[in-house]
Amino acid sequence: MTPPVIPLPYIGRNLLFLEEVLDELAARGITGPLLFRASEVDKLARLLEHGTDRAGYPGERPWTDGPDQGRAIRHEDVIFATTADEIRRGERDPERSTSLKKFALIERPLFVAHDARGFVKLCDRQYEVRDPARKPAALLALFPVTRLDPIQGWFSEEAGLAYRALVRPLRGGAMVEVGSWKGLSTAYVGRLAASNGVALHCVDAWEGSSDEYAAHYRVMLAAEDVPGVFQANLEALGIRANVHRLASMEAAARFDDASLDLVFLDGSHDRAAVMADIEAWWPKLKPGAILAGHDHNEEHAGVMEAVARFTALAGRAVEVGGGSVWWTRR
Repeated sequence: MTPPVIPLPYIGRNLLFLEEVLDELAARGITGPLLFRASEVDKLARLLEHGTDRAGYPGERPWTDGPDQGRAIRHEDVIFATTADEIRRGERDPERSTSLKKFALIERPLFVAHDARGFVKLCDRQYEVRDPARKPAALLALFPVTRLDPIQGWFSEEAGLAYRALVRPLRGGAMVEVGSWKGLSTAYVGRLAASNGVALHCVDAWEGSSDEYAAHYRVMLAAEDVPGVFQANLEALGIRANVHRLASMEAAARFDDASLDLVFLDGSHDRAAVMADIEAWWPKLKPGAILAGHDHNEEHAGVMEAVARFTALAGRAVEVGGGSVWWTRR
């Protein structure tokens, strides 16, 4: 069976890219154990023909690296690869090389997924194919990478993954993101929402804020067409969203009560604005739906105060996860 070729965008966020790869594989019934390798788009045909980009060259070359270099191993029967967990650990260790960190060295990357059961580990990140005749069978999928410019914003990878984890269980229905700016937070959930059949609504007036960052936002809005950049970023990522260029309160009034499965708040960070957002969007949630937001930390005391006050009055527990993402249930 020919492995699927699945083009994917890449904005320089390695763990986001990994999650999208894993989701694409899972959608096709491909699960672990997996090995991942960085290659080059120019080697796509060679991989499809041989199951590895090390094959198809004239002559025999011995493998000369690692503890088994004294044993006769063909160069084309060995790959450098990392698992998903090794990639995640590598993002926490600047000195640790992984398949996704190799993208920095490759002009036109190709990400390759192999069935780990077809290989024997020689040493750290080096694997020998068990049966050279079955190299093509161990090739599961290929991901040509469209490299995009990083999206400017204040959303860490940790926060993005926490936000994505809230969206992952949704099936059908609708969600709202309040405060999208140039689309960095949207990048973490837009494609996932679409694959889960969730209608994504992005709310942003692109008129600044009422918190201590107001002057900074005004300068940026005067210097650049921020809503235009947002739209261009979504188009490049292949994300289709319903965009509401409105203030949060005005947008909330356009949604029916008990109509939404998730609302994510990342607008102004002063206490009054956060409380107003929560009070406006809370009735729009279905029973059991999620209200969440960003910046629940000491740098943004207004967020913490508003969330604590509202959830205490509503008798709801609040949870805080990676990247200061908070959430509670209706």
